[in-house]
Amino acid sequence: MSGSSLCGVVEPADFQAAAATAAAAAAAATRANSSSDRDEWSVSECGFMDPEVQRTMRSGSAAEDITQYPLRGWQEVTGEFIAACQELIPGELAQDMMFGLFEAMSAIEIMDPKMDVGMGFDKSDLPPPSFEAAITMGVIKLDDLTPTELIGIFDALFSCIVSWLEGNSMDQVLFTCLYLHAPAKIKDKPLRVFCTAVRNLIAVIKSIILLAGVNEEEDFQLYGNSTLLSAEKAHPGNIFGYLKEVEDELVRKCKQLTSPEDLMSVVHRLRFMRHLFQVIYQVEQMETSTGTEDRMSEIYKNLNVASELLPLIRKTIDRGTQPVEGSEAPNPIGFSTRIHDRSQPPSFPRSIKIRDRPASFQFLEEMISRFKYACKVTRNKDYFSALNFFIEYSKKSGQCILSRSVLQAIFTANLRMVHGRMPMKQFLRHSVQAFNSPPVLSAKNTVSSDPKVQQQLENFFRYCISLNTFTMFIRICGFNRARQRDKLGRLIENFDAIQVDAARLDSFMNQLANERAMEGNELHATALKHSTHFSTWVLYNCFRAMLIYLMSGFELELYAVHEFLYIYWYPYEFLVGFLVSALTRTENILLAQEEYAEHLSKTQANGGSTSKNRKVAKPRKNKKLQRPYRCEIVFYHALLSLCGGMYKAMGALTKDGRVRLPMDTFDNEEVRYIRRFRPFGSLTSPPPVSYQEFKSIRDHMMLASVEDLYSVAAKHFDQARNILENIQNPDQEVLDLLQIARTNFVVMNVLARGHQKDVKRQPEFDFSKHSYFPIIKLK
Repeated sequence: MSGSSLCGVVEPADFQAAAATAAAAAAAATRANSSSDRDEWSVSECGFMDPEVQRTMRSGSAAEDITQYPLRGWQEVTGEFIAACQELIPGELAQDMMFGLFEAMSAIEIMDPKMDVGMGFDKSDLPPPSFEAAITMGVIKLDDLTPTELIGIFDALFSCIVSWLEGNSMDQVLFTCLYLHAPAKIKDKPLRVFCTAVRNLIAVIKSIILLAGVNEEEDFQLYGNSTLLSAEKAHPGNIFGYLKEVEDELVRKCKQLTSPEDLMSVVHRLRFMRHLFQVIYQVEQMETSTGTEDRMSEIYKNLNVASELLPLIRKTIDRGTQPVEGSEAPNPIGFSTRIHDRSQPPSFPRSIKIRDRPASFQFLEEMISRFKYACKVTRNKDYFSALNFFIEYSKKSGQCILSRSVLQAIFTANLRMVHGRMPMKQFLRHSVQAFNSPPVLSAKNTVSSDPKVQQQLENFFRYCISLNTFTMFIRICGFNRARQRDKLGRLIENFDAIQVDAARLDSFMNQLANERAMEGNELHATALKHSTHFSTWVLYNCFRAMLIYLMSGFELELYAVHEFLYIYWYPYEFLVGFLVSALTRTENILLAQEEYAEHLSKTQANGGSTSKNRKVAKPRKNKKLQRPYRCEIVFYHALLSLCGGMYKAMGALTKDGRVRLPMDTFDNEEVRYIRRFRPFGSLTSPPPVSYQEFKSIRDHMMLASVEDLYSVAAKHFDQARNILENIQNPDQEVLDLLQIARTNFVVMNVLARGHQKDVKRQPEFDFSKHSYFPIIKLK
């Protein structure tokens, strides 16, 4: 026999059992030679966790009675486990070295109907029918469907589309409709054409979302049953004609009926599908389109027609077949909710509730409104206005992945092209010129033709494109709000390299200006000498990314109340002030250039005729236009006062004992501070602020009395109120901030007078009015 027979162990058949036998033999030899009184080794010490290996190791034989497994080591802990769970409050998680939040969220709970697909079945249940089996059993109709049945199926399919766009699995919502499995076999023409349109719509929507690249796994599930994803024979471009043909046929039938209301309801749904499909298909085709303006007008026209049809459709929902009470199917005809249950991997959600029909059409109505708003992005010709548009759209689009993807497709289907026709490098060059108008970018200026200047500008913009920072900033605004913060943290680090390159370019321009001045060319010297045009532009965008990153933590509820103090302190002391400074400097640059242009115009006119002198006043006409950022500066001043008010208010509440602080044993404020501001640490401008600097500033503030701190906070809120009240034509955000400033001003004054001095309750911070600034409510 082999060497294994020396140990009295039967030679195993496979490799794992052989390894287990060797380990058991080694363990036995070690126990015999060891002076320790331990009489056995644990399974984990042997390093073999496979159940079959464990059996072999425990018994020393490959032929073990599985009914006796495990032989030892199990204890009844149900009572202790239930008692321990009762000590946890909702939201708490018991953490172990080998079991944390990730393992808890990834675990699949066996025998839970929401997680375990097998729990939804009964032994007496029949298997769900396939499309062919349903035809054989007579469960579905392929021909001669009534208008009532068509309305019910169409409305149920719209509900499935909406549920899919909300992030549910394609198999569990859309392909529960048996008609979608083989539309070509349907004999009823309206149903066949509608199902063919839905199948093609799925492919077009997937294409748009893939091209936009702003989806995450929690937003949208791209993939489903591969056998059902094959394209239909009908080309997407032909779907409009098919739908239009069926519409015309049904309209002719309606004219022959005495009560055509039900049939006209079918026509309205087919027409809505046609216009919706046309919009989405045209958006997908924009990446290869040349006539963008004509296509956009066509898209807007189709959106208007679709929005007009929705009220008519919503009024006739009750004309169709309705879901059976207690059933998961969205329609009693043509749907089998469990047909794909066995094909789902365990990670998919098991309990799917398809949206009801009124809510689905409400979703579609809001989505079409967002599409209309997204079409306005073509009016933004520079980076400053485009970024503002994307930030505003991100707040309105919510969780609709298709709305966010459509905006990305309209603005730039290709990362290098804007509006489908302008290279990104040219777009950034035009954006800098629109932002603060550097003389070297003006074609009218003679210095713009200097080869050295052109080479430096080309290098700078090529570097901006290679880092992809500005493009990614716009693209990040298309992700959901939670992912935006995560990606902004990494984007901010990239700004440092561009800041260095922009500073180098500005330094080169000033150096070249000095050389031209020494040569006696004052005209070129004045044009080249400027106040950091490119650095200001880069820094402004960097500051905006930092502010969005920091304040989005309030929207995502990431900060504890005791952290509010240093979160509001940073924008109050640094960030908002930097933004105001950048915009003010830009306005001063524009004013200085206007004065220089006016002076140059006068100088040239002095040597000409009288008729030329009359044209000198032209630049003065545009003087008011040279303060394009006045509204933004005023708004940032209001934010500065609000941040100051919240900072002082949190300091006063903390000193007054009204803010619950964590125990020192379980908390380290310095670690929290470093983690909150970690993305800013790699920047050279603005320089990172250490925890020691913050602590010294806070300690100095805390020297004042509680009443004085409350009073100072009230003054800040009063300043914000005065600024916001003077804004002309305020939008909803300004009105909400105004209400917050007024309320918090009253609360701070009340606390400064000693209200509830003996009651040390933590106030409530209500963020319902605004995501960044709460209303402070005393309990």
